[in-house]
This record gives sequence, structure tokens and C-alpha cells, in this order.
Amino acid sequence: MSPRFKAWKTGINDLPQSESEFEKWLFVSIASVLFAGKAGELLMINADKYGLTVDRLTERISALSGSWGFSFLVICRCDVCAKVVIYDRTKVQDALSQVSKWTFNKLGYPSDIDPSEFLEEIGRRWQNTGKIPNEIGLALGYPVKDVLGYMGLMSSRCTGTCGWRVYGDPVPSLRRGRQYGRAKKQAVAFVSNW
Repeated sequence: MSPRFKAWKTGINDLPQSESEFEKWLFVSIASVLFAGKAGELLMINADKYGLTVDRLTERISALSGSWGFSFLVICRCDVCAKVVIYDRTKVQDALSQVSKWTFNKLGYPSDIDPSEFLEEIGRRWQNTGKIPNEIGLALGYPVKDVLGYMGLMSSRCTGTCGWRVYGDPVPSLRRGRQYGRAKKQAVAFVSNW
């Protein structure tokens, strides 16, 4: 385990229990981003679950994501909850660069959009329609072929599921799904072994 995570684990004992429990939950929830190269993770945080305000929860997410080397963005929020994405800018950019200009134009995005602009636009569209845009999958580590296939932007047929619908060759998607699962198990073991 990385020294930065060991240092976090040591320091967590100095926090109030509610913050400590929240940080453990966060660590496990974003394990696939931390350990398996997943581009990002969408989380819904509820103030009542940990007895902390949404502001305090987002402060902790900001501090931790920064110290762990990741970015984060509040997609939408209210007084009692927030939807946030914790993401690896490079991984999201890699996914976005695999999408054709034609596809971005069809979806109403500029073809040279950067990760933070993309996620901000996802948030605006979500707020305006009340529905999460399917293209968020590009920023959440789902294979581009599966995201575009799900959206009907590729001619591949659905060949299975592994936490998401798989389109075309299932092997890379299944491999990625297993990596994400192993990362979560690793994180659970790390926070359980106190």
C-alpha cells in the first residue's frame, strides 16, 4: 500500500468518529479510482448519514482527493446531499480523446473539451433535465465502446453485463470489471485491518 494511504490511515485516528467513518467509506467507494485506474467515481453524499454538513463532507473530499492525487467536482447539491465526481484528469482526458469529433458534435459538446469542462456540462445537463446524461460514463471509467454502444452511437450489440452493459468484445470490459472488484476488496481489507 502506498505511503500516502498509510499516512492517511494513521492520521484518521485523530479525527472525530463521524469524520473517520466517512473517510473510510470514501476510501472504499473510490477504490477502483485509487487502485485500478478507473477514470472516476460518481458518489452521492448525504449529510444525515454521518451527522456532518454537506459543506464539511465536500471539504473532506476536496482535501482527500487532492492529497491522493485526484480531482473532484460537485455536480449538483442541496442542503442535505451532493453528487460529486472524484476523477483522474488524465484518465478522463484519455477517454474523451477516443471519442470522434462527429460524436461530440452530435451530443452538443465541443470536440476539444477538457475533463473539468465536460463534467461541469454534465452537471448543467443533469440539473436542467433531472436525468443523468449517459455520456458521464466516459468520465467514470467505463470502456468508451460500452458507453457509446449503450447510447446507440456504435453499431455493436450488447454482449453481456459486468456492472454495466457491454458492447462488442466482452473480454476487455470483463477484465476491467474484475480489476475494479479487486480494488474494492483491497480497500475493504485495508480499512478493516485497523
